[in-house]
Amino acid sequence: MTVTSLSNQQAFAELYYTIKAIKLVTGVTPACWRPPFGDVDDRIQAIANGLGLETIVWTYDSDDWKVDQGGVTEETIDGNYQSLVDRANNGTLDTVGTIILTHELNNFTMQKAVEWYPRLKEAFTAVVPIAVAFNQTTPYAETDHTFPTFDDYVGNADSSSSASEASTSSSYTATGTGSASQATGRGGNTPSSSSAGQLSAKSNGATKASPTWTSVWLAGAAVMFFAYY
Repeated sequence: MTVTSLSNQQAFAELYYTIKAIKLVTGVTPACWRPPFGDVDDRIQAIANGLGLETIVWTYDSDDWKVDQGGVTEETIDGNYQSLVDRANNGTLDTVGTIILTHELNNFTMQKAVEWYPRLKEAFTAVVPIAVAFNQTTPYAETDHTFPTFDDYVGNADSSSSASEASTSSSYTATGTGSASQATGRGGNTPSSSSAGQLSAKSNGATKASPTWTSVWLAGAAVMFFAYY
């Protein structure tokens, strides 16, 4: 069942009680959501907006959730990730960012995200959470949780990169459960408001963007957001 197949009352209930459940478990109120299968229309967006949720969709799908279905293999998923790296390296993303959707479904999907993260990071110069990408320093409805600005985050990352590379292992974290979404790009354009889940990075030699965002964000129950510039 897709969200757009629901009645107004059903869609409201799905979103409302999910918000309440996330608040109960995490202590923070989500301010964005990813529609399952990317299925959304103006009616559903209006309902989400009324509940304080910004709708975010992706532009590139790793399809990691399809492994072992219909002939989709691990090699297929690796190829999907590699395709995005290739697009970054061949200039396709020099002037516009993109968003890749991955999922926290099982050990396989999580391991693939961890495995490909360094290669994605190598193709770009900065990796930041979506809130940082849009300079949204208060990404939740609650204002007692704050994030650094884009410049501060990237500056700190640059200053500590040598130490990080020298460590025994590297890791990254993001708030959220469910499906993880990462965005990539090599130009100075900021992701649009209709874009989902972003890891934000600036390409080598490109002019640093100064993203802004007017809504609060949460890497919430359905998606983790990152963007690359």
